[in-house]
Amino acid sequence: MTGELIVAGLVAAFAVVAYFERKSLRADVVAAEAKVVSAGEKFILALRSKESQVRAKIWTDVSKVIVEAKAEAEKIEADVKADVSKAEGSVKALVAKIEADVKKAI
Repeated sequence: MTGELIVAGLVAAFAVVAYFERKSLRADVVAAEAKVVSAGEKFILALRSKESQVRAKIWTDVSKVIVEAKAEAEKIEADVKADVSKAEGSVKALVAKIEADVKKAI
C-alpha cells in the first residue's frame, strides 16, 4: 500500500509539474507570438515607408522626363516654324523673281 501511495504521489507530482510546464510553455508561445507580430508590424511599416520613398522618386523622375519632353517638343516646334518661315521667304523671293522675269519678257 505504501508503494501505491508513493506511486500516486509521484504521479500527482508529475501532473503538477507537467501542468506548470504547460502553463510556462503557453506563456512562451504567447510571448513568441507577440514578438512575431511586432516584428511583422515593424517590417510592414518599413516596407510602406520604402514604398513611399520609391513612389516619390518615381514621381520626381517622371515629372523630370515630362518637363524635358515638353522642352524638346517646344524646341522642335520652334525649329519647324523657323524652317517654314525660311521656306516661305525663299518661295516669296522666287515668286517675286519669276514675276520680275515675266514682266521683263512682256
